[in-house]
Amino acid sequence: MVYHWSFIKRKNDVSHKENEIKWLLGLAILISLQGCSHTQVHLYAKYLSESEVNRISKQLKKDDFDVDVNQLTFPNSISRNSLVYSLMLPEQSELSRLTQSAAKLGYSVQSEVPLFSNNHSFTHDSIGLFLIPDDLDISASISREKLIGRYYSKACDADTQLLLNSDNTYILVNSPQEAISNAKQGEVQLNRQQTLISGFWKVTQYPYVQLSGPKNHPWVAPFEVEVYDEIEFGVSVENTYLKPLSDYKRFDSCQFYKGAVG
Repeated sequence: MVYHWSFIKRKNDVSHKENEIKWLLGLAILISLQGCSHTQVHLYAKYLSESEVNRISKQLKKDDFDVDVNQLTFPNSISRNSLVYSLMLPEQSELSRLTQSAAKLGYSVQSEVPLFSNNHSFTHDSIGLFLIPDDLDISASISREKLIGRYYSKACDADTQLLLNSDNTYILVNSPQEAISNAKQGEVQLNRQQTLISGFWKVTQYPYVQLSGPKNHPWVAPFEVEVYDEIEFGVSVENTYLKPLSDYKRFDSCQFYKGAVG
């Protein structure tokens, strides 16, 4: 069978044009789909009030961002309004757009951190937004957070534990061992720790912490915070000490400490 060359050429040209049209249509659809997707914003709201979170979320959604709110702790390296983003972010212009949205809300973004900040990382199509109210001293807040926890008595005869709670209350209790020992002497609550003192605590100016009595007993007991990296049983431990600035009989003149494995 013999085909005329011009007929074959025309047929191939039509085929190429059809493929080209299909490719262009596919590209147009892909671009259209990308245009419809919204950049995900992870709003770190640890230091924001509920009403402020709602106000920020409303504005970001209005500006075509998808918003995910969390209460996660800030990385240590972030102490001001910041964006954290992946270097693979499809549209780097989204950073400027998000910065403009934050400005509408009264927040000036002062730092843009690529890829990750400490252990906080983000996917290629999302941005982390860290916002801090103007009236908040985040360094003091971070210092306060590190002090929360259970401390053990040291350099004194008493065997007690001091609990600094996140709501700025504290309690001084006897140790579980002492509770059991007292129980053997006929106490009713055998295995429960007994509250010896309770009250309020606050960071006056780091590294100074003030413990006070209940509102009807306005005494105060200042302590100084000291932090050391020490080796215990071959393991590096960050020990935080609360050292009294005077001999407080209420606390049996004790120091208190807690440790965190480094």
